[in-house]
Amino acid sequence: MTGTKYDNLFTNDCVVRSEVIGMSMITTRKMEGFGEGNFSMDCFYVTYSKVFGEAPHRHSFAQYMCFLSANPVDTGDFDAEVEVHLGDEGEKHVITSPILAYIPAGLSHGPLIFARIGKPVLFLDIATVGKYSRL
Repeated sequence: MTGTKYDNLFTNDCVVRSEVIGMSMITTRKMEGFGEGNFSMDCFYVTYSKVFGEAPHRHSFAQYMCFLSANPVDTGDFDAEVEVHLGDEGEKHVITSPILAYIPAGLSHGPLIFARIGKPVLFLDIATVGKYSRL
């Protein structure tokens, strides 16, 4: 698709290898000017136990964390345990089924612990901002 009127509405610059997670992922974090610039997303498959964000942190924007089955035939097929820690007190929530978590702007969160992975988890981290940053 080159030379057409709406070429600027498409990009394949979203597939990158992340040094943080050590695998390929879909991300818009390096494309803050794409579209209207108010959307940031990371998307990857978690296939082994891993800790993300050892220390709690905050953002000046809202964030959505989506923990989904990676089984395209059965979206309810979730065989994992994920720990999400929220607030300054580190309140622990254990995820054992597909779920969306809303993290309001300013709410401390982390670490995010993929404690047990029986089957791959599709993880989407969506922020309502063009440039992802931590406070």
